[in-house]
This record gives sequence, structure tokens and C-alpha cells, in this order.
Amino acid sequence: MIAIWWVLVVVALGVWWTAWRLVRYPGGWAYAFHEEHREARKALEDARGAVRELRSTALRETWQARTAVRRAERAHRRRVQRAESELERLRDPHRGALVEQLGAITLHEHAVLVSDDAVPLAGVRVRFELARSTHVSYVYITRPDGREHMECYEGEEFPEDAVRRFSVRIQNAAVTANRLQERRAGDIRTLEAELREARKATKPIQEAQDRLDKTRARHKDGLELPRARAALDDARDAWRDLTGRRPF
Repeated sequence: MIAIWWVLVVVALGVWWTAWRLVRYPGGWAYAFHEEHREARKALEDARGAVRELRSTALRETWQARTAVRRAERAHRRRVQRAESELERLRDPHRGALVEQLGAITLHEHAVLVSDDAVPLAGVRVRFELARSTHVSYVYITRPDGREHMECYEGEEFPEDAVRRFSVRIQNAAVTANRLQERRAGDIRTLEAELREARKATKPIQEAQDRLDKTRARHKDGLELPRARAALDDARDAWRDLTGRRPF
């Protein structure tokens, strides 16, 4: 069964090739196959090949030039996006990693969360107080704008030492955040300058676009392809004069 299938495939391919050759070299069996007209067939095929090669070259070079434009655009876009992303990270570091939580106050790497309100640590001030008549501790969080939040810690659940240590940890984290903010301010200015430079750095794109325009113009206005097409028309006319049929 497999052998029969292969025979059918070979026969089908042979029929297809014969029909294709008769269409490609119209006029009859002799003109398409006999050795007598081999030179005529070669002249027609050479003319076709010259046009095909020039078209292929034009398409390839245009595609390469267009790809270079897209590559330059992607590189420019990535450069701008990297600068924008880094600048956004510096401007808004978010809360950062969780450091410690005590009652309703949660300390993060870059912010202190009071209930559900996140306050950036830079500029925050912390004060600890102990009630004289009761075993109650108070932690006061003062925001950079002067607003204040007070959190109460019952001594039975939250020992004084633990609350004191927690308030000191917040204060130290705020001092660190102040230093980081000063450093970030310089980094932000540097990155803003880099972003402006990145957005203006479109010269590679323009150069690639100029090459693409020149490539298109060269193939559009060049004489090689029109000459090859004219030679193909002459070869087709010669074939028609020989066989009475003009090939495609």
C-alpha cells in the first residue's frame, strides 16, 4: 500500500511539473521540451531570472532598511522607558519591605502605616510618652505637614520597653529616610537630565529613516529594473514570434 502511495505521489508530481512547464513555455510540447528550442527557453528564463533577482534584491534591501528603522525606534523607546521607570521608582519608592508592626502602626522600609494611611518616612517625627497614672504608653507620629497621630498601647498587651524600642526604630528609620531622600534628590536631577537627553536622542532613528528613503528612491528611480523588464518583454515577443503564443 505504501509503495502504491509513493507511485501515485511521483505520478502526480510528474503531471504537475509537465503542466507547469507547458504553461511556462506555451506553444506546444516541442517548444516546452525538445532540445531544438533549448536556447530559446534559456533566453526567456534568463530574462525572467534577471527581473526576479532585481525585484528580490529591492525587496530584501528595503526590508533590511525598514528593519533598521524599527530597531532604532525600539532602542530609543527602551532607553526612554528605562529612564522613566527609574525616575518613577525614585520619586515614589512606595512602602518598601515590612520591617515591624506594633498595634495599629506598621513600619515599612520607606513609610510608616498608621491604620490604613501610609506616611512616607522622610520628614516624620516620633515621640514616646508614658502615662503617669496608668500603665499606658503613647506613640505620637508627626507628619511633615505638622499633622499628628497618637496611638495608645495598653501595658498588659504592649510592655513599655517594647513600645519604646518600636518608637526609636521608627525615628531611626525616619532619619535614614531623610538621608536617602537627599541622595534621591540628586539622583532624580541626574535622571531627569538623562531622560531629557534620551527623548532628544533620535538621531539614529533619523539616520535609519534616511537610509530607508534613499533605498526606496534608488530602487524606484533606478534604471536596472526597467531595463530588465524591457529585456523580458523582448524575450516574450521573441517567443511569441517563434511559437505564436506570448508567455507570462
